Amino acid sequence: MHPLTPLRWMSYMLIALGLINWRYQSAEPGAFNNSIVIITIGALQLIGTFLPQTSSHFTRPPLKQIAWIVSSAAVIFAIIN
Repeated sequence: MHPLTPLRWMSYMLIALGLINWRYQSAEPGAFNNSIVIITIGALQLIGTFLPQTSSHFTRPPLKQIAWIVSSAAVIFAIIN
């Protein structure tokens, strides 16, 4: 398995959580803004893990840990909202 596969799965999950959040909270004010934050984080991480210029950086421990912290925070944000 590629070392970035779990981070890519997390990115896919963030995109899905953002879309689900947007759909089920469409009547709430600010649901679009909250959802777009979650979707953007997932999309940026996913794109970053597939681009050759940036994917090598995601295998280094400091950036990998930061990406996991940001992803975890986005999941918690999606659950709270």
